[in-house]
Amino acid sequence: MWRYFTRNKTRRYVDILPDLVYNYNHSFHRSIQRTPAEVNSSNVLPVWKTLYGPQKPSQSKKPRFKVGYLVRISKAKKMFEKGYLPNWTTELFTISKIIPDRYPYVYKIQDYNGEELEGTFYEKELQQVVKKDDVYEVQEILAYKKRRVGKKIIPQVKVRWKGYPPSFDSWIPQSDLILPT
Repeated sequence: MWRYFTRNKTRRYVDILPDLVYNYNHSFHRSIQRTPAEVNSSNVLPVWKTLYGPQKPSQSKKPRFKVGYLVRISKAKKMFEKGYLPNWTTELFTISKIIPDRYPYVYKIQDYNGEELEGTFYEKELQQVVKKDDVYEVQEILAYKKRRVGKKIIPQVKVRWKGYPPSFDSWIPQSDLILPT
C-alpha cells in the first residue's frame, strides 16, 4: 500500500481497495494458522479451537537475578538525551526479594545499610555487578583524626563515598586510601 502511494504520488487508496482486501485475505495469519480465504464452513471448528481452545502453558522463565545478588539501578534519562556519563548508579544494592506473582519478574532491593528501597524494579532496570574487590571511589575527604589502638596511633580519615548519600560517610584508616597514579 505504501509503495503504491509513493510510486503514484497519491494517498488515494480507494482505487486499490479490492487488491488490498484480496491480498490481506490470501496472506497467512499466524493466529488461525492459515489464510482467511481457506476458512469455510467445513473447517470453522478447527479454526475456532486454534483461536480459543485450551491455552498452552506459558513458558515461565527463571528470574534473572537471585536474592543476594549485587545490582545497580538504571538512571532515567530524558528522551533522546545523550551523554558520556554512565546510565547506572554508582551505589550498589542487594536483591532482597523476588516477587514471583508478576511477569516479568519484579525485585525488591536494599542498600548496604539494609534499608529497603520503596517500590519494585523490573529486570531491565537492574544490572548485575560482579564485585571482585572491595575498592570504592572516594568523592572527598571530610575530616582527619588519630585513634589510639594499644600503643599505636592510627591516623584515620572520614570519607564521602562517590555515588553514595551522606548517610554512608565513614571513618577508615588513612593507610587504606589508594591514591590515583
